[in-house]
Amino acid sequence: MYHPKKQQGFTLIELVVVIIILGILAVAAAPKFINISGDARIASLESLEGAMRSASELVNVKARIENKTDCAIDPVVKVGSESITLRCGYPCPHPNGIAKAVETDASFTWVGGNCSGQLGAIEVKVKLAPDPNTCKIRYSSARNNVPPSFTSTITGC
Repeated sequence: MYHPKKQQGFTLIELVVVIIILGILAVAAAPKFINISGDARIASLESLEGAMRSASELVNVKARIENKTDCAIDPVVKVGSESITLRCGYPCPHPNGIAKAVETDASFTWVGGNCSGQLGAIEVKVKLAPDPNTCKIRYSSARNNVPPSFTSTITGC
């Protein structure tokens, strides 16, 4: 039965409690949404690693066709308009090697790189990562009968 004098609605205390609970939930959920940019950097890095692996294999096929797989010298193959320096038939870990075989945008930085024997390596870092030194891919030189290696580090993404 309806009582005209009884008011319906929420008290001020009930409203304050609900607002406090919503605030706590928002604070707990915010870090999950903030980390989306980190996930995007990781996905971008993983995509680049896939492109580097594919480019490395494609250049190796071209090197085999042209019989340029000798590890004693660092020959060059032409892929499109680019001349790519090789190490054991794979792109050399150098700006004239793998960096030319893969097209990257301005969000990545190529660091180091050399074609000197078995110790050559180059790193690709994500520029806008909180710690680019731990958000990177390391591409290490191919050696006798061993393809190049790829090592991703994503802790600083």
